[in-house]
Amino acid sequence: MAKTYKLVAVPSLSTEGVFKGRLETVTFVAASEKESHKWWSVNVGTFEKDFTKVVSPELAKHLVNQLRAGEIVEFPNRYELTEVKGKFGGRFED
Repeated sequence: MAKTYKLVAVPSLSTEGVFKGRLETVTFVAASEKESHKWWSVNVGTFEKDFTKVVSPELAKHLVNQLRAGEIVEFPNRYELTEVKGKFGGRFED
């Protein structure tokens, strides 16, 4: 049986300049009872569309709005790592 993980997204907003308050990156943490994986993605304007790979369009919009407001979000359900790691936003890093 494949391992599944709870997924949490932590936003990073620009703190100064013209883009102050803009969602810049999101750090994702996928955690199981025994291990966790962490990576980040750049906001290239596709998070809402990308999140629909694992949640409804309505929930994807809600999650992105929460991230834009600087709120940490927890995705519903549990996911295999291959379903979520590197699937959202721009370039990702471990």
